[in-house]
Amino acid sequence: MATRNTIMSIRLVYYSRALRDMSLQDIQNILSTARENNSDQGICGMLCYESNWFLQALEGERKAVNELFLEIADDVRHDDCVIVSYEHVNECIFPNWHMGYSASSGAVTEMLKSFGLSSFEPEKLTPEQALEFLTTMSQQQQKAA
Repeated sequence: MATRNTIMSIRLVYYSRALRDMSLQDIQNILSTARENNSDQGICGMLCYESNWFLQALEGERKAVNELFLEIADDVRHDDCVIVSYEHVNECIFPNWHMGYSASSGAVTEMLKSFGLSSFEPEKLTPEQALEFLTTMSQQQQKAA
């Protein structure tokens, strides 16, 4: 049980639908801003954008992640923002990423097939599958780096 002096880390996973097609420049702008702000707030995570859907995990101190998520939910570039999971964690899965990113690739296609999906539809993923998807995509990015 946490004491008042213990900072609780949490992981929040959500998905949302982009209101328009996102260009590469749009995604680069999102990532640049996220990486700078997340670094300052001690937040790490992973983002996937595919077929006008975002799937993202945010990890860090509870208050910081909650405040960031509220800002994200208010962003006019997307709607239908749905929290998939919210849990206390002892350690972060994405500590090397102030915000990792994954887009269309063979790995995405293979992962979706393993879940019985032919296209990226995060609303059809269980919380465990959503986290597994983001974790696997993070590992793929680290191998490529």
